[in-house]
Amino acid sequence: MTDPRRGSNAADDASTDRLTRRRFGGALAAAGAAGVAGCSGTSGDATTEEPTGEMDTPMDTPTETETGTEEPTEPANPDVDVLNYALTLEHLENAFYREGLDEFSDDEIAMADSLSSFGETLRTQVPEYLAVAGEHEAAHVDAIAATIEDLGGTPVEEAEYDFGYSTPSEFLATAGALENTGVAAYTGAAAAIKQNAVLGAAAGIQSVEARHASFLNVINGEMPYPNGVEEAKSVDEVLEIAGQFITSEVASPAPLDGDDERTADRKADDDTGDVDVLNYALTLEHLENAFYREGLETYSDDELMNASVLSDYGEELRTTVPERLRTAGEHEAAHVDAIAATVEDLGGTPVEEAEYDFGYTNPSEFLGVARALENTGVSAYAGQAGTVANDQVFGAAVGIHAVEARHASFLNELNVESPFPNGVDEPRTMDEVVEIAEQFIVEE
Repeated sequence: MTDPRRGSNAADDASTDRLTRRRFGGALAAAGAAGVAGCSGTSGDATTEEPTGEMDTPMDTPTETETGTEEPTEPANPDVDVLNYALTLEHLENAFYREGLDEFSDDEIAMADSLSSFGETLRTQVPEYLAVAGEHEAAHVDAIAATIEDLGGTPVEEAEYDFGYSTPSEFLATAGALENTGVAAYTGAAAAIKQNAVLGAAAGIQSVEARHASFLNVINGEMPYPNGVEEAKSVDEVLEIAGQFITSEVASPAPLDGDDERTADRKADDDTGDVDVLNYALTLEHLENAFYREGLETYSDDELMNASVLSDYGEELRTTVPERLRTAGEHEAAHVDAIAATVEDLGGTPVEEAEYDFGYTNPSEFLGVARALENTGVSAYAGQAGTVANDQVFGAAVGIHAVEARHASFLNELNVESPFPNGVDEPRTMDEVVEIAEQFIVEE
């Protein structure tokens, strides 16, 4: 049998190269262009090729009929509204990090009172990771604004803000609140996206926001993943929160679903039905569920807390690890039950759990495989964002996707890796994910 730990390396390939702002901006802009092509009858599937940077801007040119009257112009691209809503939040987060990191030095942040109980390793990581999060938000702003323009819309502008913090600890607490709100906003708005190309990019951003939120929860002494399925917030709920920080006049985002807008057409042009996608997800959830169940039976809390990979961390973080791993395992078990029940509700037969060999021989290796599996799960859900037709199934999948990203962020941190190595999480195809998963399966 192939060494299962090779799955860890394979799962890391797409996450080790941090996207530069230029590359990320081009990728989302290319997704926008593909979405425009989809509206005109050309294939709208997202592409993994490097974008050329050239794109056609759609023009709404009225034509005259034989009677001399003008036909109605085509409505604005339906995804402009939801992208401007996202841009409103990205502007806020971008300004927040830009201003806060200008105000406080690295040393001031690392020595924040709220971090005093953590060891030196984690405290010294915080300024660097906040800078990376800020770079991500700036890249999101640039890319979303460019995409709106490419879709024929006008991007909303940055407002003026007062974030209300006066100390590094308050800055960190506000960061956590903003990032968790961002995750809920993307989760709530995803179903309003009409084009698969735009949806794929949004899913990649949603999971990065979830990674940010998970890390901010950790350093604020909170559970990195408080729910088994990410809770969505409506536009009104999100704007009520965001409005507390905005001090200038801004245009309110348009409703994301109007009576005159077409319904989302998320079904990819293939023969994969919702039951097939759910059973694919269930295969992964079975694997993760079994992994946590077996590993937490194999190693005691003391063994996990004293894993050599955690040796650089202080007691404050290490003592949280066993309980947080149990919570992640409970999430995966709940995902199994929920997805299996949904498959049956849709008239299908749920796939059953297989037998596995995860290949770890000590607690550190267990944590390493956990990291690989969770990051693979994120890319798997991202890869199927545009293949689910049923709205309720889609909403649940988006909620699980964000939770997998929160798990992955925490496991990356435990393995002394960046919790959010990319500005957008890259998707994997079914074939790519199955190839990784099969390295752990010894009998189906």
